[in-house]
Amino acid sequence: MVMTYKEKDNGKLLNELKERNSDSGIRNPVINREKDSQTQLYNKATVIEKLDNCLKLSLESELIDNYSFFLIDIDNLKKINEVHGHIYGDIVLETFAGHLSELFDAKAIVGRIDGDGFVVIQKSGIRQEQVIHTAESICDMVRGNMPGLKDNGKLTVSIGISVFPKDGFTYEELFQKADIALYEAKNSGKDKFIIYDSELNTAVYKGEIEQKGNKKKKKYINYEDIFGAEKRLLNYTFDILSEDNEVEISIHKIFTEIGKFYDLSRITIFEDETSNQKPRISFEWLNTGTSPVIEIIPSVDLREQYNQLFTDSKIFYFEDISKLDAKPGLLHFYNQAGIKALVQCAIYDAGQFIGTVNYEDCSKSRAWEKSVLDTLMFVTRIISNYILQLRSKEELNKEIFFTQAMLNNQKLSNYAIKAGTYELLYVSEYTEKMFPQVKLGELCYHAIFGRDTPCDTCPLNGLNNSDTRYSVEAYNQKLGAWLSTTASTVDLPGGQKMNLICSSDVTGFIERVKSKDNLTGLLTLPKFEAEAMKLIASSKDLQYAIIYSDFDKFKYINDEWGYSTGNEILKFYADSLSNYLSQDELFCRISGDIFVILLIYKSKTEIMERIKVIYHSIHQEYKLHYPKVNPIIISGIYFMTCEDNILSVAIDKANTARKRLKGFHKSTYSVYDDNLHKAVTKEKMIENHMHEALRNHEFIVYMQPKIELRTLRIIGAEALVRWKTESGELMNPAEFIPVFEKNGFIVELDFYVYEEAFKMLRRWLDMGKHKIVVSVNVSRLHIDDELFIQKLEFLIDKYQLPTELIEIEITESIFLKGLDRLKRFINSLREKGFLISIDDFGSGFSSLNLLKTLPIDILKLDKEFFMYNIMDDKDKIVITNIINLAKGLGLKVISEGVETMDQARFLKENHCDMVQGYFFYKPMPMDELEVLLD
Repeated sequence: MVMTYKEKDNGKLLNELKERNSDSGIRNPVINREKDSQTQLYNKATVIEKLDNCLKLSLESELIDNYSFFLIDIDNLKKINEVHGHIYGDIVLETFAGHLSELFDAKAIVGRIDGDGFVVIQKSGIRQEQVIHTAESICDMVRGNMPGLKDNGKLTVSIGISVFPKDGFTYEELFQKADIALYEAKNSGKDKFIIYDSELNTAVYKGEIEQKGNKKKKKYINYEDIFGAEKRLLNYTFDILSEDNEVEISIHKIFTEIGKFYDLSRITIFEDETSNQKPRISFEWLNTGTSPVIEIIPSVDLREQYNQLFTDSKIFYFEDISKLDAKPGLLHFYNQAGIKALVQCAIYDAGQFIGTVNYEDCSKSRAWEKSVLDTLMFVTRIISNYILQLRSKEELNKEIFFTQAMLNNQKLSNYAIKAGTYELLYVSEYTEKMFPQVKLGELCYHAIFGRDTPCDTCPLNGLNNSDTRYSVEAYNQKLGAWLSTTASTVDLPGGQKMNLICSSDVTGFIERVKSKDNLTGLLTLPKFEAEAMKLIASSKDLQYAIIYSDFDKFKYINDEWGYSTGNEILKFYADSLSNYLSQDELFCRISGDIFVILLIYKSKTEIMERIKVIYHSIHQEYKLHYPKVNPIIISGIYFMTCEDNILSVAIDKANTARKRLKGFHKSTYSVYDDNLHKAVTKEKMIENHMHEALRNHEFIVYMQPKIELRTLRIIGAEALVRWKTESGELMNPAEFIPVFEKNGFIVELDFYVYEEAFKMLRRWLDMGKHKIVVSVNVSRLHIDDELFIQKLEFLIDKYQLPTELIEIEITESIFLKGLDRLKRFINSLREKGFLISIDDFGSGFSSLNLLKTLPIDILKLDKEFFMYNIMDDKDKIVITNIINLAKGLGLKVISEGVETMDQARFLKENHCDMVQGYFFYKPMPMDELEVLLD
């Protein structure tokens, strides 16, 4: 049977949805702090409070009442979420909670204490039969296929039971015993209850109540609840699309929930032919066990058949493919895709059919209820509008990206000037990188080339009234490169003219033609690569190594002694090293002070000794000819293998080894080995996943409490970050933080941590928790960011936090450079009311003069002082005097890394204000810290 949903019904659908959505419109209800927001049962804190009150009254009375503590866990809720989606899982929780509440009178305490964990606390007699009857009632109620759930939504629960006062006098004691019993119930097959026995002779009651006679309970579906779930799907769709996700991520999330809720096999988006794209399945969501579509609509005739399905309607569906009256080609396509039942909703752009969203069942025929069709069609409309808008934006962004990437790849420098004025109107991204000081409105010859007059080789000189385009090739002394530059005249809207200047670096082309380096006479890199591959291919019995070298801080040599001296040193190095090479070894200058050598070796030890000898000899010659300069040569070595077919990859590996040595104060070398390869691979993996991890909230904010020694209360906490990967593994911050500091991602991650910490602090203040100071870390990249304080203030305003509850921790090593800039940075923060602390004080860079120079509030002693459990007298003297000095300057002192009672006692005796360390608390998730705050 084939059905179509007429256009006139669509208006009715939208009106119905509007009415129903308005009935469940978003309101701002008064928050009930006693109730769990989802199930409206008592929350954990209220359960504990009410139970403690009951137990207290019972203990104070002459006759102590018995209370039964039922700890209830819904079996297999995780599997329900996986099969049907989290929206249906929420319905299960809420439906169960409603029926559980109805099972007991108002005197019972019924609450939800975690995700799928519930408790019931009820006054009971001393006979165990009453407890058993209550537990059987709960199990029977759940097995009875609770109204409001799907036909196949049968549930079971496991229950652990403890009894007051036999098993305990507090919530914690009763919960612990009931949890032991619950664990046994789960382990012994679920769908049962166990009463805790102190002698571990537990009685197991499966609670399998036999049906009396052949009477069956009447099954019915609460359609209002089911439609409520469909409203959830629509709300969920709106929520996902409002997030800042990529289109594919948003669609996948939405289709996952729809597919699981309706038990679909496959959801696909078909897009018809466009100007630059063939017809295709552009997106495909698959349920477990479903295969992807193998063949896409191949022919014009078949596509026309497909499109004709929607001539009279925007939706087409069939319940059973065996009864489908369709042309053979289309029927073959559906059969090939394995479709048994199908709903197809059309996507239109300005009235033109452009594709469909297909909701497929590949396992069985099925009747599509009107509420299902309403929901699927409305979701399609939302998604299609969103796709059309976002795809247009993405296509534009891709066009801009690829255009810019091609320009950058070709080293094209583009800028535009106002005709006849040389005044800059536009500067391209690559030009900005080459000349970072350039500002619009400046004269191009001055801003770019540092001249007071127009350039002699400017292509504008060749433009005249008849020619609108002119090119010239010339060597640019400032850039040290050959440029091919073209000027053209462009008419702007309004009749104004501008000149577009486009320069391309053609040095590489010219050098490839020449094959010799102008300065040193060595091979150029392209010629070196060609000759090296010839040698390696013709000498299969020889082993080769790549040596990648440069001069450390060569810019200093140029600045201090002049470019002529710098050039002489480079030529001297090229001449000297060439004398140590054999006939089958090569040497080239890549650029600047960077050189690459191809050496033959018999053993790795032999070649390293040879390099030492060569560099020692060259240094002796440098001392003789340039006694005041002392050039330092840094090298990376890569030993090539038979698998190395691409020389540029081998050169990159040698360069990677060299980079490990920057900052050394003597000539040395580093070898690319397995450890370095693993480190590079690990770093690349981290960089490849960091943005996705941030989007997926894999970074978790932990907090480590700060303890006031005088009162032993928690008065502060430091916000830290952990990375919980998709596999569930917690990555050590030492593995990823240095990578992020190097590539700049630390800025984005830090602000993520700030917001999560500030959001939680706002929550604690709203809950009436006692106020604590939350400290966050700041890197050098933040100090160099002029907008840092403005962005920090935005978060403070967003969560309405007092700045005196935020402490900015500045690592001591940052003080080594730019002290004046740092002082201005700190003063700006203090003016806003933030607290400032020096972190890791005493880690090796300290200057006590900093304590009186910098406007700080808190000094944080480095954990290195407490590396060993036993402190020697020298450590104690240093720590005592630092504390006394800080106190004399009006600073508070905190010590981190405290791990023993002796350390804590010593610090308290010496008037240290606060401590932080494993002796008190390890870093913990923020919700665990919340429990500790009174």
